[in-house]
Amino acid sequence: MNNKATYLHADYWLQSTLNSYSLMFFSQNKVFALIILIVTFFSPLIGLWGLLSVLLINTIAYFIGFNRQEIRSGLFGFNALFLGLAMGYEFSVNLSFIVLFFSAVIALLLVTVWLKGLFAIYNLPFLSFPFIITYWIVSLAAFNFTNVQFDEAHVYTINEATRNESSLFYQMVYSLNNIALPDFLMIFFKTLSATFFQKSVLGGILVAFGLLYFSRIAFSLAVLGFYLAYFYYSVFGADVADLNYNLLGANFMFLAIAIGCFFIIPNFYSYLTVVILIPVLLLVSLSLGKIMEVFQLKAYSLSFSFVCTAFLFALNQRWFHKYLTVVSIQYFSAEKTIYKYLNSIQRFKNEHLYKLSLPFLGEWYVSQGYDGKITHLGDWSKALDFVIVDSKNNTYREPSDLRENFSRENFYCYNKEIVAPYDGYVYDIINTVEENDIGDIDTEKNWGNTVILNHLNGLFSQISHIKKDSFNVFIGQYITKGTFIATCGNSGRSPEPHIHFQLQTLPTIGAHTLSYPIAYFIERKNNKKELRISEIPTEGSFISNVQVNELLLYGFSFLPGNKICFKKENSDELITWEIYTDALNRTYLYCTKTKSHAYFVNDGVMLYFTDFEGDKNALLFHFYLAAYRQLLGYYDNVEVSDNVPLIHFNTKLIQFFQDFLSPFYLFTKARYTSRFTYSDNAYAPQKLIVATEVETKLMASSLKKINFEIELKNSKIHRFTIHHKNTTENYYTVSE
Repeated sequence: MNNKATYLHADYWLQSTLNSYSLMFFSQNKVFALIILIVTFFSPLIGLWGLLSVLLINTIAYFIGFNRQEIRSGLFGFNALFLGLAMGYEFSVNLSFIVLFFSAVIALLLVTVWLKGLFAIYNLPFLSFPFIITYWIVSLAAFNFTNVQFDEAHVYTINEATRNESSLFYQMVYSLNNIALPDFLMIFFKTLSATFFQKSVLGGILVAFGLLYFSRIAFSLAVLGFYLAYFYYSVFGADVADLNYNLLGANFMFLAIAIGCFFIIPNFYSYLTVVILIPVLLLVSLSLGKIMEVFQLKAYSLSFSFVCTAFLFALNQRWFHKYLTVVSIQYFSAEKTIYKYLNSIQRFKNEHLYKLSLPFLGEWYVSQGYDGKITHLGDWSKALDFVIVDSKNNTYREPSDLRENFSRENFYCYNKEIVAPYDGYVYDIINTVEENDIGDIDTEKNWGNTVILNHLNGLFSQISHIKKDSFNVFIGQYITKGTFIATCGNSGRSPEPHIHFQLQTLPTIGAHTLSYPIAYFIERKNNKKELRISEIPTEGSFISNVQVNELLLYGFSFLPGNKICFKKENSDELITWEIYTDALNRTYLYCTKTKSHAYFVNDGVMLYFTDFEGDKNALLFHFYLAAYRQLLGYYDNVEVSDNVPLIHFNTKLIQFFQDFLSPFYLFTKARYTSRFTYSDNAYAPQKLIVATEVETKLMASSLKKINFEIELKNSKIHRFTIHHKNTTENYYTVSE
């Protein structure tokens, strides 16, 4: 137990250190962080002070009691890294410097906490402002300290090169500085290296490859930002070599990544915004540089921080959010952000809406839909009329005796149950209108007997033409979805029995209608049934609510606090998943072995996964794909389909090229499909098998495919099978 705790503690400090390095480029990638760490040590003393600064500020913040997760993310450390590198670059090391260094780190922590709280008021990041302010404090104070000496080695570079020419390490680090490269490439690599106070072309190349490895989108934006600055410098006649000094060139790359893909969802408009902001940043950089020269200070990354926060502040003042979408969940990866965003707007575009059901039981026919030609016109056009028809599409049964009067009771839907489409309060009831004879209409009391339900937050539903005295609810009563309300009648403007159903934003009877989708329903066409998700029923269709199956409902009922334990066939290894709810009320499966999370929603009709974070080799990841969207009702020939984020399922080589184009166009698609392949009883199954498939396609060509089977019996998942590349793996649930 102690060894495990020690390991986790060491892992915490390792991650907090590495994240402090990679966060300089808005990343939390460990490989990229290691590359940056190595490059900072191309000048060993500079690298050492950068590392010590990170360790010191994280340690102090930890023991004072600041947020552990923020420390781990590198939020405190990345400004400390800037400060440590800058001080190691500018000052000679002696006892006075060491005292100054420790004092500067403590001052940085105070400034960071202060700015963090201040900027949070406006929902803005503090970026590198803490580093800039602390650096100014240190630099201005250092002029008064005779024992603190500035290091002039980086000024007299020829002397430094002569002094280190016999060093193999020095020769290796600067081995590429004199190779024949075009100026635009040489300056680009030197600028990347100079971001970490280095002058090595090799260092710049390593950082470039690290950035490319971490994110193709961020790399493309860094290149775009830099070469736009290079272009404007050339146009204005400025010296492009200045981009290598004092983080000037880094400002343009930082801004391009920050606005192009980190704080904003990467798309055509975010790239266009970068193009527009670069000349603005250029003006700000040069003007701030001149102002700082008066005080013998360097602006470093001030211009980037200023322009970036100013732009984000402006975005926060918008009334309408168009073109540029602010990132709501930060994954520290532009690829994850764009793929999950594109997937979520397709899957969850109506997730904010109430999950309404149809207001009846069994299968009904939509006799008049939205914009119907009879009565659904103008402000009342977004309504639905429902009836029941037979195989001949008749709404009534013929009298068995010709002498029998043709009446309301002859209609299939008359006196059938009407149920609540969603939870809410009974706001109003009209129960005073007499039933019409067939063919008659009451235009004076147009809506007939009616109920208004208040679903809260400004949404009301109206159900009209109800049978008089059939109400089973009362005004003010709170009811839940599916509660029996009344029965179908023939009151008001209704020549024959039917249900009129509409959504509205006002509680008055006959208010203007509102277009609003039904969460789930089954649509039948020519004896073929299809699942409809968040759609509006169309006129002329046969529809019914999804009938939830008990075996599926219990089998996929993952309740927080429970565990699921799998054992691989012909193996003694146990794989345990625990079910939790996080602070945002999201439920998820957690694999204790791989520390992977699979987030899901179970709304009583559908189980669907919303996200996955962790090891893609874990069994949990495969289950996330297998049960990506699972209908909890048994329908023999109904196929469920959905799109899977490409970040989770694609071939690596194709994905590499897709990443570059993802802000503009997806030429590959990952598709999920599910259907039932076995049932031991069509009406009350005790055993079911669900076959699912995930496939990535380029045009019509299949790139990658995995098939799964989930077998349920005894009210739980019994078997989970993975079919991939001619291999089959079976996992069975067991009790711990």
